[in-house]
Amino acid sequence: MPCAQPRPTAFRLPLRADQFRIEEHRNVHCRFYSTCVDAAVKEDWDSFTCAKCPLFHEDKAPGADSYAFNQPADSGRP
Repeated sequence: MPCAQPRPTAFRLPLRADQFRIEEHRNVHCRFYSTCVDAAVKEDWDSFTCAKCPLFHEDKAPGADSYAFNQPADSGRP
């Protein structure tokens, strides 16, 4: 079974941009996000969406628990 590939699609920005939230249409934490930005630029799209991409919900924003125990111990303090 082949791996899923990123699949950005052209997106027209809504007329009421004040009600527009980028998080609803793009996953900026996706490992392929920069590849999709490059594809949108090459296609000369005004914007793009990840909504139809099979990888849209794969990568999530890192939470505090990802960082809480990753700090090196400070051996210089008592």
